[in-house]
Amino acid sequence: MKNIKKFLLTMAMTMIFSVSAFAASGFEFLFQLAGGAGAAIPNKEAKDLHFGTGLSFDADISAQIGYMFQVKEGFGISVLGELGYAWDFYVGGYGDTSVSSNTSVGATKYSAKDGLNISLFYHSFKLGLLPKFNIGFGGRHGLAIGIGGGVKIPISGRFSTTSTFAVNDAATEEEVQSTLDINLKRKDITDLFSPSVIGYMKVTFDYYLFFTDNIAMNFGLYLGYDFGMKIKNLTLGGNGIGGGAFNLGLQLGFRFGPKA
Repeated sequence: MKNIKKFLLTMAMTMIFSVSAFAASGFEFLFQLAGGAGAAIPNKEAKDLHFGTGLSFDADISAQIGYMFQVKEGFGISVLGELGYAWDFYVGGYGDTSVSSNTSVGATKYSAKDGLNISLFYHSFKLGLLPKFNIGFGGRHGLAIGIGGGVKIPISGRFSTTSTFAVNDAATEEEVQSTLDINLKRKDITDLFSPSVIGYMKVTFDYYLFFTDNIAMNFGLYLGYDFGMKIKNLTLGGNGIGGGAFNLGLQLGFRFGPKA
């Protein structure tokens, strides 16, 4: 987390001090919706337990607020704070958690293999910094490339597991499969995970279509990585089981601020 903070601070300071002119500088505000999907990547400790790459999904509603500094005609640098709501969903595990059944002579028998499936989702408050390079193409068109990150602070969520055991011809399904569902509040999250926040970094690419000199619609995509939380009580070699997630998604919103 310290490395993320140092990186963001360095980016912001470098951009500010590189500015040489402010002819079209001004306040900038964006409101947008975003969503995407990707891969949930287990850490080393999880891989040692045979966890494989899983799936991840994310969506958010956010506002970006800051200032655009005009460097020269057609090029500006924005320093934006980002805040909003984020929803994240992760699925991972190992083995096969399906259960087969066979009915013979009026009796049903159940069989399964060893497997574990873990799914988590969170509702989070999102807070970060997103500097952007703005390129104007003249007229109604513009492009922005952003590099930044921050933290997602989970407020609530859900933790679910499905476990199966290598048993053949069991009399009941409960003998071969076990499930657990826990609704999480903020205190549960701090008790269960360390750290209890999700760090994130992302790169964004936005196309701006201006309706006036200061109002535009933005269409974009993002590449992001989440530094996931580790489960405190599920450890290997003293390190918690966890991982991260790489996501690719689309974003759509409105921008209020000067052209580059």
